[in-house]
Amino acid sequence: MQINRKSELEAKVLGSAIRQRRKLLELTLDQLARKVQVDVGQLSRFERGEFKYSSKNLQKIVAYLQVSVNQTQTADPLIQKFAELLVRSERHRAAATALVQALQELR
Repeated sequence: MQINRKSELEAKVLGSAIRQRRKLLELTLDQLARKVQVDVGQLSRFERGEFKYSSKNLQKIVAYLQVSVNQTQTADPLIQKFAELLVRSERHRAAATALVQALQELR
């Protein structure tokens, strides 16, 4: 297996995507950890984006949740900045959501 180094942004965006998908499937950390046979602490670190390298355990989680690793990569700097804000905190996420909703109302 090839080990890919992740930037801090890529790790946080992927971690956020994992958390969102887990919650969408209404799974707790413990439930998902048991299903993919990964330590709950490691799963939690993955969700927080606290990793630098892809691992077998990360691949098991991504495969089970059907999260695309490629969807976390983008070349557009504006999208990258926006993604950084989304994962910074719940307040940032709420503000970004409000901004998107305001922009949609401008139609």
